[in-house]
Amino acid sequence: MKNKNDLYLSDWLANKITDEDLKKIVSEADFIAYKKLRSMLEQYEVKSPNMEQNFKSIHEKINLRKNKIEDKKPISIWPFVAIAASLLLFFGTFQLIYNSNTILCESGKTKIIVLSDNSQVTLNTKSKISYPNLFKYNRTLNLEGEAFFEVEKGSTFTVKTPLGSIKVLGTKFNVNSTKNYFEVICYKGSVRVEHEGIITILKANDAVRFYEKKQENWKNTTITSPMWINGESNFKKTPIKYVFENFERQYNVTIKYPKEMDRIKFTGSFTNNNIETALKSICIPLNLKFNNNNKGVILIY
Repeated sequence: MKNKNDLYLSDWLANKITDEDLKKIVSEADFIAYKKLRSMLEQYEVKSPNMEQNFKSIHEKINLRKNKIEDKKPISIWPFVAIAASLLLFFGTFQLIYNSNTILCESGKTKIIVLSDNSQVTLNTKSKISYPNLFKYNRTLNLEGEAFFEVEKGSTFTVKTPLGSIKVLGTKFNVNSTKNYFEVICYKGSVRVEHEGIITILKANDAVRFYEKKQENWKNTTITSPMWINGESNFKKTPIKYVFENFERQYNVTIKYPKEMDRIKFTGSFTNNNIETALKSICIPLNLKFNNNNKGVILIY
Protein backbone atom coordinates (compact mmCIF):
# COMPACT_ATOMS: atom_id res chain seq x y z
CA MET A 1 0.00 0.00 0.00
CA LYS A 2 1.34 3.47 -0.91
CA ASN A 3 2.37 5.79 1.89
CA LYS A 4 0.04 8.75 2.22
CA ASN A 5 2.98 11.14 1.99
CA ASP A 6 3.67 9.84 -1.54
CA LEU A 7 0.25 10.99 -2.73
CA TYR A 8 -0.55 14.23 -0.96
CA LEU A 9 1.23 16.48 -3.47
CA SER A 10 -0.49 14.98 -6.50
CA ASP A 11 -3.88 14.89 -4.73
CA TRP A 12 -3.57 18.53 -3.72
CA LEU A 13 -2.53 19.74 -7.20
CA ALA A 14 -5.39 17.69 -8.66
CA ASN A 15 -7.80 19.39 -6.18
CA LYS A 16 -8.63 16.08 -4.49
CA ILE A 17 -7.71 17.49 -1.10
CA THR A 18 -8.10 21.03 0.23
CA ASP A 19 -5.51 23.41 1.62
CA GLU A 20 -6.77 22.62 5.12
CA ASP A 21 -6.31 18.88 4.53
CA LEU A 22 -2.77 19.46 3.27
CA LYS A 23 -1.87 21.55 6.33
CA LYS A 24 -2.76 18.58 8.55
CA ILE A 25 -0.33 16.33 6.65
CA VAL A 26 2.73 18.52 6.04
CA SER A 27 4.70 21.08 8.00
CA GLU A 28 4.06 24.79 7.65
CA ALA A 29 7.33 25.27 5.76
CA ASP A 30 6.43 22.52 3.29
CA PHE A 31 2.95 23.96 2.82
CA ILE A 32 4.46 27.36 1.91
CA ALA A 33 6.80 25.64 -0.57
CA TYR A 34 3.86 23.87 -2.22
CA LYS A 35 1.93 27.11 -2.49
CA LYS A 36 4.88 28.71 -4.27
CA LEU A 37 5.05 25.76 -6.64
CA ARG A 38 1.38 26.00 -7.53
CA SER A 39 1.61 29.77 -7.98
CA MET A 40 4.51 29.32 -10.37
CA LEU A 41 2.58 26.79 -12.45
CA GLU A 42 -0.48 29.03 -12.60
CA GLN A 43 1.62 31.83 -14.08
CA TYR A 44 2.27 29.59 -17.07
CA GLU A 45 -1.47 28.99 -17.48
CA VAL A 46 -0.85 25.30 -18.03
CA LYS A 47 -3.95 23.30 -18.91
CA SER A 48 -5.01 20.79 -16.28
CA PRO A 49 -2.81 17.73 -16.83
CA ASN A 50 -3.71 14.13 -16.20
CA MET A 51 -2.38 14.10 -12.65
CA GLU A 52 -2.73 10.36 -12.15
CA GLN A 53 -0.65 9.63 -15.22
CA ASN A 54 1.90 12.40 -14.71
CA PHE A 55 2.57 11.60 -11.06
CA LYS A 56 3.23 7.98 -11.85
CA SER A 57 6.56 9.17 -13.25
CA ILE A 58 7.08 11.45 -10.24
CA HIS A 59 6.50 8.59 -7.79
CA GLU A 60 8.95 6.38 -9.62
CA LYS A 61 11.66 9.03 -9.30
CA ILE A 62 10.81 9.61 -5.64
CA ASN A 63 11.02 5.90 -4.86
CA LEU A 64 14.41 5.66 -6.57
CA ARG A 65 15.68 8.45 -4.33
CA LYS A 66 14.19 6.93 -1.18
CA ASN A 67 15.82 3.55 -1.87
CA LYS A 68 19.22 5.23 -1.85
CA ILE A 69 18.67 6.90 1.53
CA GLU A 70 19.22 5.09 4.83
CA ASP A 71 16.02 4.24 6.66
CA LYS A 72 16.89 6.30 9.72
CA LYS A 73 18.06 9.37 7.79
CA PRO A 74 15.46 12.16 7.64
CA ILE A 75 14.03 12.65 4.16
CA SER A 76 13.96 16.21 2.85
CA ILE A 77 10.85 17.18 0.92
CA TRP A 78 12.73 19.59 -1.41
CA PRO A 79 14.10 16.94 -3.82
CA PHE A 80 10.53 15.72 -4.30
CA VAL A 81 9.31 19.27 -4.92
CA ALA A 82 12.08 19.80 -7.46
CA ILE A 83 11.11 16.61 -9.30
CA ALA A 84 7.44 17.57 -9.34
CA ALA A 85 8.17 21.12 -10.47
CA SER A 86 10.52 19.97 -13.24
CA LEU A 87 8.07 17.45 -14.64
CA LEU A 88 5.06 19.73 -14.47
CA LEU A 89 6.95 22.59 -16.05
CA PHE A 90 8.02 20.17 -18.77
CA PHE A 91 4.35 19.35 -19.44
CA GLY A 92 3.55 23.06 -19.54
CA THR A 93 6.44 23.81 -21.87
CA PHE A 94 5.37 20.94 -24.12
CA GLN A 95 1.90 22.48 -24.42
CA LEU A 96 3.41 25.92 -25.05
CA ILE A 97 5.68 24.74 -27.86
CA TYR A 98 3.78 21.89 -29.49
CA ASN A 99 0.09 22.53 -28.89
CA SER A 100 -1.09 25.16 -31.32
CA ASN A 101 -4.13 26.63 -32.99
CA THR A 102 -4.43 26.42 -36.78
CA ILE A 103 -6.83 28.62 -38.72
CA LEU A 104 -7.44 28.22 -42.46
CA CYS A 105 -9.35 30.73 -44.60
CA GLU A 106 -11.76 29.21 -47.10
CA SER A 107 -11.49 29.77 -50.84
CA GLY A 108 -12.93 33.08 -52.01
CA LYS A 109 -13.24 34.51 -48.48
CA THR A 110 -11.27 36.49 -45.89
CA LYS A 111 -11.15 35.86 -42.15
CA ILE A 112 -10.34 38.11 -39.17
CA ILE A 113 -8.63 36.62 -36.10
CA VAL A 114 -8.05 38.52 -32.85
CA LEU A 115 -5.10 37.02 -30.96
CA SER A 116 -4.74 36.81 -27.18
CA ASP A 117 -2.49 39.92 -27.12
CA ASN A 118 -5.27 41.85 -28.98
CA SER A 119 -3.29 41.91 -32.23
CA GLN A 120 -5.49 41.35 -35.27
CA VAL A 121 -4.79 39.19 -38.32
CA THR A 122 -6.84 39.30 -41.52
CA LEU A 123 -6.31 36.19 -43.64
CA ASN A 124 -6.67 36.24 -47.42
CA THR A 125 -8.29 33.38 -49.30
CA LYS A 126 -6.69 29.91 -48.92
CA SER A 127 -4.20 31.25 -46.36
CA LYS A 128 -3.36 29.67 -43.01
CA ILE A 129 -1.81 30.67 -39.69
CA SER A 130 -0.80 28.57 -36.70
CA TYR A 131 0.23 29.83 -33.27
CA PRO A 132 0.82 28.45 -29.74
CA ASN A 133 -1.86 28.29 -27.06
CA LEU A 134 0.12 30.69 -24.87
CA PHE A 135 0.62 33.21 -27.69
CA LYS A 136 0.73 36.29 -25.44
CA TYR A 137 3.87 34.85 -23.81
CA ASN A 138 5.46 33.87 -27.12
CA ARG A 139 4.29 36.16 -29.93
CA THR A 140 5.38 33.93 -32.81
CA LEU A 141 3.13 32.51 -35.51
CA ASN A 142 3.49 30.69 -38.82
CA LEU A 143 1.88 31.90 -42.03
CA GLU A 144 1.20 30.17 -45.32
CA GLY A 145 -0.29 32.52 -47.90
CA GLU A 146 -1.22 36.17 -47.37
CA ALA A 147 -2.30 38.12 -44.30
CA PHE A 148 -2.58 41.68 -43.01
CA PHE A 149 -1.31 42.25 -39.46
CA GLU A 150 -2.27 44.97 -36.98
CA VAL A 151 0.10 44.34 -34.09
CA GLU A 152 -0.37 45.61 -30.54
CA LYS A 153 2.73 47.05 -28.89
CA GLY A 154 4.61 44.69 -26.60
CA SER A 155 7.31 42.06 -26.92
CA THR A 156 8.71 41.10 -30.31
CA PHE A 157 6.02 39.83 -32.69
CA THR A 158 7.39 37.34 -35.24
CA VAL A 159 5.76 36.01 -38.40
CA LYS A 160 7.46 32.96 -39.89
CA THR A 161 6.84 31.83 -43.47
CA PRO A 162 8.48 29.16 -45.66
CA LEU A 163 10.34 31.96 -47.50
CA GLY A 164 11.37 34.27 -44.66
CA SER A 165 10.41 35.93 -41.40
CA ILE A 166 9.22 39.33 -40.19
CA LYS A 167 9.82 40.82 -36.73
CA VAL A 168 8.05 43.86 -35.27
CA LEU A 169 7.01 45.47 -31.99
CA GLY A 170 3.82 47.30 -32.94
CA THR A 171 2.81 48.12 -36.51
CA LYS A 172 0.61 47.34 -39.51
CA PHE A 173 1.96 45.31 -42.41
CA ASN A 174 0.97 42.84 -45.12
CA VAL A 175 2.77 39.57 -45.90
CA ASN A 176 2.34 37.50 -49.05
CA SER A 177 4.32 34.26 -49.02
CA THR A 178 3.30 31.82 -51.77
CA LYS A 179 5.53 29.32 -53.56
CA ASN A 180 8.58 31.33 -54.75
CA TYR A 181 7.05 34.77 -54.13
CA PHE A 182 7.64 36.69 -50.88
CA GLU A 183 6.33 40.25 -50.45
CA VAL A 184 6.05 42.51 -47.40
CA ILE A 185 4.42 45.97 -47.31
CA CYS A 186 4.68 48.15 -44.20
CA TYR A 187 1.77 50.52 -43.55
CA LYS A 188 2.68 51.80 -40.08
CA GLY A 189 5.71 51.60 -37.79
CA SER A 190 8.62 49.51 -39.04
CA VAL A 191 9.35 45.85 -39.71
CA ARG A 192 12.46 43.70 -40.03
CA VAL A 193 12.27 41.29 -42.98
CA GLU A 194 14.66 38.37 -43.34
CA HIS A 195 14.87 36.26 -46.50
CA GLU A 196 17.70 33.80 -47.20
CA GLY A 197 20.11 35.74 -44.99
CA ILE A 198 19.14 39.13 -46.45
CA ILE A 199 17.80 41.57 -43.83
CA THR A 200 15.68 44.53 -44.93
CA ILE A 201 14.25 47.19 -42.60
CA LEU A 202 10.98 48.66 -43.85
CA LYS A 203 9.41 51.86 -42.54
CA ALA A 204 5.89 53.10 -43.18
CA ASN A 205 5.04 53.01 -46.92
CA ASP A 206 8.08 50.86 -47.77
CA ALA A 207 7.67 47.54 -49.59
CA VAL A 208 9.93 44.69 -50.69
CA ARG A 209 9.46 41.54 -52.73
CA PHE A 210 11.66 38.54 -53.46
CA TYR A 211 11.16 36.17 -56.38
CA GLU A 212 13.39 34.12 -58.67
CA LYS A 213 16.56 35.32 -56.88
CA LYS A 214 15.50 38.94 -57.39
CA GLN A 215 14.78 41.67 -54.83
CA GLU A 216 12.61 44.70 -55.58
CA ASN A 217 11.98 47.64 -53.25
CA TRP A 218 9.46 50.42 -53.78
CA LYS A 219 7.35 53.04 -52.04
CA ASN A 220 3.71 52.29 -51.33
CA THR A 221 2.14 55.75 -51.00
CA THR A 222 -1.42 55.37 -52.26
CA ILE A 223 -3.21 53.22 -49.67
CA THR A 224 -3.17 52.62 -45.90
CA SER A 225 -4.17 48.93 -45.93
CA PRO A 226 -4.22 46.17 -48.56
CA MET A 227 -7.09 46.45 -51.04
CA TRP A 228 -7.88 42.71 -50.86
CA ILE A 229 -9.45 43.31 -47.45
CA ASN A 230 -12.19 45.21 -49.30
CA GLY A 231 -12.54 42.65 -52.07
CA GLU A 232 -10.00 43.82 -54.64
CA SER A 233 -6.52 42.45 -55.40
CA ASN A 234 -3.94 45.13 -56.24
CA PHE A 235 -0.53 44.81 -57.95
CA LYS A 236 2.41 47.06 -58.80
CA LYS A 237 4.77 45.91 -61.54
CA THR A 238 4.15 42.30 -60.50
CA PRO A 239 5.19 39.44 -62.82
CA ILE A 240 2.05 38.15 -64.50
CA LYS A 241 2.57 34.57 -63.32
CA TYR A 242 2.08 35.68 -59.70
CA VAL A 243 -0.97 37.72 -60.68
CA PHE A 244 -2.47 34.61 -62.27
CA GLU A 245 -1.59 32.53 -59.19
CA ASN A 246 -3.42 35.04 -57.00
CA PHE A 247 -6.39 34.90 -59.39
CA GLU A 248 -6.44 31.09 -59.17
CA ARG A 249 -6.61 31.22 -55.37
CA GLN A 250 -9.35 33.82 -55.36
CA TYR A 251 -11.61 31.99 -57.80
CA ASN A 252 -10.50 28.39 -57.33
CA VAL A 253 -9.73 27.91 -61.03
CA THR A 254 -6.74 26.96 -63.21
CA ILE A 255 -5.26 29.45 -65.67
CA LYS A 256 -3.31 28.28 -68.70
CA TYR A 257 -1.25 30.73 -70.78
CA PRO A 258 1.78 30.76 -73.12
CA LYS A 259 5.11 30.60 -71.29
CA GLU A 260 6.43 33.70 -73.08
CA MET A 261 3.90 35.80 -71.11
CA ASP A 262 6.06 35.34 -68.00
CA ARG A 263 8.08 38.41 -69.00
CA ILE A 264 4.98 40.63 -68.63
CA LYS A 265 4.53 42.71 -65.48
CA PHE A 266 1.12 43.92 -64.39
CA THR A 267 0.15 47.11 -62.56
CA GLY A 268 -3.50 47.36 -61.66
CA SER A 269 -6.20 45.48 -59.79
CA PHE A 270 -9.09 43.06 -60.19
CA THR A 271 -12.23 42.43 -58.19
CA ASN A 272 -12.46 39.29 -56.07
CA ASN A 273 -16.24 39.09 -56.49
CA ASN A 274 -16.88 38.76 -60.24
CA ILE A 275 -14.72 36.47 -62.36
CA GLU A 276 -15.63 37.96 -65.77
CA THR A 277 -14.96 41.52 -64.63
CA ALA A 278 -11.71 40.39 -63.02
CA LEU A 279 -10.51 38.73 -66.23
CA LYS A 280 -11.26 41.86 -68.23
CA SER A 281 -9.37 44.01 -65.69
CA ILE A 282 -6.22 41.97 -66.35
CA CYS A 283 -6.53 41.20 -70.05
CA ILE A 284 -7.77 44.46 -71.57
CA PRO A 285 -4.86 46.68 -70.35
CA LEU A 286 -2.37 44.05 -71.60
CA ASN A 287 -4.13 43.44 -74.93
CA LEU A 288 -4.76 39.80 -74.02
CA LYS A 289 -7.77 37.59 -74.70
CA PHE A 290 -9.33 34.88 -72.55
CA ASN A 291 -11.65 31.92 -72.87
CA ASN A 292 -13.57 30.85 -69.78
CA ASN A 293 -15.32 27.51 -70.30
CA ASN A 294 -16.90 27.72 -66.81
CA LYS A 295 -15.43 24.29 -66.02
CA GLY A 296 -12.60 25.53 -63.85
CA VAL A 297 -10.03 26.11 -66.62
CA ILE A 298 -9.37 29.53 -68.19
CA LEU A 299 -7.24 29.99 -71.31
CA ILE A 300 -5.41 33.30 -71.79
CA TYR A 301 -3.70 34.11 -75.07
